[in-house]
Amino acid sequence: MFENLKNASDIFSKMGEMRGKMEEIKKRISAIRVTGDAGAGIVQVTSTGEGIITNVLINRTLLDSEDNKMLEDLVLAATNDALKKAKDAAEYELKTATGGIDFSQISKLLGGNFG
Repeated sequence: MFENLKNASDIFSKMGEMRGKMEEIKKRISAIRVTGDAGAGIVQVTSTGEGIITNVLINRTLLDSEDNKMLEDLVLAATNDALKKAKDAAEYELKTATGGIDFSQISKLLGGNFG
């Protein structure tokens, strides 16, 4: 009976350690900044590792253009590029921090949102 209590205690201790590690990983991912671009850098969009867009740069020559559709397409393409890079960087950070173990399902149980 006491061995079962010891095992349960060990499991809860490990879960606490895992929660701490997930919080550390979450902070590292939120610090990631990536830039997506389109039109050979005419439009650049910056995102955090969490997928939050933080900046949009549009080359002035495109702003002076009458071609709104091209501008819209380039902004869309640059945004999608930034979000893909952010997702890839977050996945890399998670795998690096966990030694390649996929904790995406476990982290969801612990209140995180990784992977």
